[in-house]
Amino acid sequence: MTAKSVVKTFLTLAGSLGICLLAGYMGWYPALPGMPAWYAGLIKPVFSPPSWIFSPAWMISFILMGLSLFFILHSGTKQRDVRFGLILFVLQALFFLTWAYAFFGIHAVFLAFMCIIALWATLLSTVIQVVRFSVYGGMLLVPYFLLVCYLAYVNYGIMVLNNFVFVI
Repeated sequence: MTAKSVVKTFLTLAGSLGICLLAGYMGWYPALPGMPAWYAGLIKPVFSPPSWIFSPAWMISFILMGLSLFFILHSGTKQRDVRFGLILFVLQALFFLTWAYAFFGIHAVFLAFMCIIALWATLLSTVIQVVRFSVYGGMLLVPYFLLVCYLAYVNYGIMVLNNFVFVI
């Protein structure tokens, strides 16, 4: 490996982690001021997490997403499968941002539930697509996928228990 390729690999890794961590921060930033009080006042389903757990769980998820993005980009974006995996990756990140803003930012719990269902489907498609060309890249998204499954359960429970159904 040449020094130039090592630097390029390092910059790709740092950029991938930075982009994903920035996206995670952007998803939480609008929610931070009112989130603890609002979330504490909700009726939550059994097995709901305390509000303090969200930050570390998302931090870990976005680090894993950054590593996955690195493997996607390292696979060569000139290949059609890789480009499609990258498009799905970006789409699921946008659905995350929309879900976080809808749920925590504007407290539109039903809209957030619709977003998390779209996130779930897009993320599952992303994992399947990325595994086709990078097993490591796809497997790094599995813990995030499991977290999204869990959060869909919590979102649904909050929606039903607090009568947020069909309120946008």
